[in-house]
Amino acid sequence: MSLHPSELESTDMNALPSAAVRPGAPAPAVSRVPMIGLLRALLLAEGIGTLVLTIVLSMGAAAQRDLLGGDPGRVAEESLRFAAAGAFLFSIFAAIASRGARRRRTWAWTLAAILQVILAVGTGVAVMIAAWHPVFLIGFAFAAVVMLVLSTGSVRRALGQA
Repeated sequence: MSLHPSELESTDMNALPSAAVRPGAPAPAVSRVPMIGLLRALLLAEGIGTLVLTIVLSMGAAAQRDLLGGDPGRVAEESLRFAAAGAFLFSIFAAIASRGARRRRTWAWTLAAILQVILAVGTGVAVMIAAWHPVFLIGFAFAAVVMLVLSTGSVRRALGQA
């Protein structure tokens, strides 16, 4: 018995008809939102920045342990390693939020907004603990710029918030 190629698509081991997939079928059109690209770039920049911060904090933890020695060195090392772990988690979640924004997931808007609050609070804690340095303004600036991008109408509509 010889089957026509169109009949082969509908016969399989389960004997259930399957939908024929056309190889050249175009994907559904998705309108481009330039602000989503900017949001993704900012989130990835935050992720890369906090990954670099993770490395710096880990190196600083080892240096503090060797510099102070004993119990004070151990306490300083643990504190810096804890901060490095938080920065590492932040970088992972920033990458996840960027990916979600690319795929236009509604949770990406919420995750990005929560990350900006965490970034601002973390920078504020760093300002209170460490001596003031102008580099702390980078954390506040990133949080403010990303929140401004998140609040634009096109990003809110694209991510299902309006």
